[in-house]
Amino acid sequence: MISIYYRTDNPYSLYGINHFIEKFGIPITLNIASQSGIVIAYGAEANGDFLIKIGENEIQNNLCGKICTPYEKIPLCENPIDTGTVDEVIAYFENGTTRYPCVTRTKQGITIGIDIFKETGYLLSGHLDTIRPSLDSTIKKELASKPTVDFLENILFEAILAACSDRHITLVQKSLWPDGKSFAVCLTHDVDEIKKTYQWISRPLRYLMKRDIQGFKSQVNLFFQKIRGIEPYYTYDDIIEIENALGAKSTYFILKETGTLVLSSKKTWYLYGRNRSLQSSEIRALIQKLQTNGDEVAIHGSYFSYLQPDILAEQTRELEGIIHEKIVGTRQHNLNLDIPKTWEYQIMAGLQYDTSLGFKDTLGFRWGTSFPFFPLIKGSTITILEIPLIIMDICLESCENKELDCIRIADEVEKYQGVLTLLWHPPIFNTLEYPGLRNIYIKINQYCRDKDAWITRAKDIFEWMTLRNQQTFSCYFENSCCTIIPSATGQRQFFTLYLPSDTEGTILSKNAEIIREEGRYLYIKTHDLHTTDKIVVDFS
Repeated sequence: MISIYYRTDNPYSLYGINHFIEKFGIPITLNIASQSGIVIAYGAEANGDFLIKIGENEIQNNLCGKICTPYEKIPLCENPIDTGTVDEVIAYFENGTTRYPCVTRTKQGITIGIDIFKETGYLLSGHLDTIRPSLDSTIKKELASKPTVDFLENILFEAILAACSDRHITLVQKSLWPDGKSFAVCLTHDVDEIKKTYQWISRPLRYLMKRDIQGFKSQVNLFFQKIRGIEPYYTYDDIIEIENALGAKSTYFILKETGTLVLSSKKTWYLYGRNRSLQSSEIRALIQKLQTNGDEVAIHGSYFSYLQPDILAEQTRELEGIIHEKIVGTRQHNLNLDIPKTWEYQIMAGLQYDTSLGFKDTLGFRWGTSFPFFPLIKGSTITILEIPLIIMDICLESCENKELDCIRIADEVEKYQGVLTLLWHPPIFNTLEYPGLRNIYIKINQYCRDKDAWITRAKDIFEWMTLRNQQTFSCYFENSCCTIIPSATGQRQFFTLYLPSDTEGTILSKNAEIIREEGRYLYIKTHDLHTTDKIVVDFS
């Protein structure tokens, strides 16, 4: 339906093209004539009834400026092409006193002076990690707060929607999420400990050193709770109750720590506090509780396992023996990653998704995206799905307004229909030791639920992405009808249709139904698909 013409053999650009096609799930052909007349020309000569031109630029090892729309200012690692002042300016590039148009529209099409494909390839291979150390704290925080990749790719997607509107064509897309959901929330908890150990010493000392009397009193109260038989860090019943009230389940990453305690090194104390056997009755009972509740049990690779593939594989096999099913996902303890080695070790251990890619000290988008992806490393794609970590509880200490900052990040994820991955450690639900953070977790989830988010486990995100990537379809138009031909049968599929103005959609075939209508968007799901089935939608 839509064609992309290109000549490049740059691996970052090719990755960016494939990532865009796979992410948005719309019918695109490469270097083949377009039936719709909508053509994307990336550094190549092409003709079309509506032409979207994308420039080729060099990606820099620094932030060059910002792309500015009426609603956003997003940092760029390139100097875009000046597209001139024409019929309509969609976006400007700003750098100090320099300001010029970089996305513009004429009657014939849209010109994008930003190398969306190449910059996507660079960012999803870790380019921001190389830039971030040279930035001051204010710019770092600003950079982290915006999903640059999602913003850039959305520029192109909006251009395609504009082309379809101009041509009075319906755009058909594999829905980003099932059941017409607007975005996803991935609930996760790292099971670092089930008992308070070294913290009985370290936390009271911390409060005394800060002269925080209230904090010290809370530690005394916790100690009296412990005497009465209440373990302050065993909050799993509370978490289950909270999430059941939301109608949601979550993923628990179970840690088996094997690091060695050195008494003279305070940094190793927590290793002792978390050193335990997966075979203990307490751990087994907890795992059974979680499985009975329908939560996912996954592996939390121990502190040094990110450098030791044998340990990671051994811990994974041991946990599989306890839960009696294959483990598909992981998060490395302390978010330790040696990229790409750790991902390679995870693949060797039979793991298929990871959710370690996030910040240890702030909220936001480390590699510029809220959408799961297969990272590009040294010109090749790693075959493990990375589900980016967006908000970790301990990072809220860096926030002036914890709840508001979380809501702002959630709004960014919703805007681009991504995944808001949350990590709340179970001890954080103890309100005496961590006042307020339990309520923030509840409020974020309620906020997202009210916005019709899909709140679910990491495994469900992985399985949905796997199934969606496997499914393909074609479509054609005749008179006022759109016919969609799915490649897979026997599987429920979801499609989003972007309708031309002044039209309504009605499904004529009996193998699908409309599940949601929102303006020009029509969400449908299939059922009882057979080999020759076609989904026919009438627009009138």
